[in-house]
Amino acid sequence: MKRKKILFALIALLALLFVNGCYYVFHGQNLSAEKLRQGKELSLYEVGSIYTMHLAMCAVGWIYSPEATSETIRMSFKKNRDKVIKKESDFFLKFPIIRDRYKSQYSRKRIAFNGDKTYSLRDGDHRLALAVNPGYLWRDSENVYLEAHVHYPICYDTHIGITDKFRITIHESLFHYLEKKAIMHPYTIIYYTKIR
Repeated sequence: MKRKKILFALIALLALLFVNGCYYVFHGQNLSAEKLRQGKELSLYEVGSIYTMHLAMCAVGWIYSPEATSETIRMSFKKNRDKVIKKESDFFLKFPIIRDRYKSQYSRKRIAFNGDKTYSLRDGDHRLALAVNPGYLWRDSENVYLEAHVHYPICYDTHIGITDKFRITIHESLFHYLEKKAIMHPYTIIYYTKIR
């Protein structure tokens, strides 16, 4: 009987978090972003909702861009703040924007994407764009590198296209606020792999 009550309480809590998350994504974040534009501080409820939205994006995002999800999860750990993290991975070599440039790219070359277009889940570059926008590509005699500063800008909206007519807008200024309050921690990641 006690286990059933605990299970029911957990299910109710998850349902409440889900409902709050939906409310916050589609309405509440707009109100919080407006408060920030007016120079006001956010409440504990708003900070908790932003962080819950961050975790939900990580959970859903694993399907669409595991690299971006891994990057944002790392932002939750204070030990990563302002660090340079190197990760061996060749995921970025699968994209034409990289393949066309890396073989002769000894100097750092900026790689950037149009957010409204490439954050659409129907665009083939969305996985790379979510992980490293902007990024810097270069190589040495052995490896090719792609570097990105993992942080949220102070005032930028990301539009993620789900279908042709439906998109979700995320106010990145809210996550920047969490960085400013040292709840989330910006850092730099460098992906590298052997030259093929």
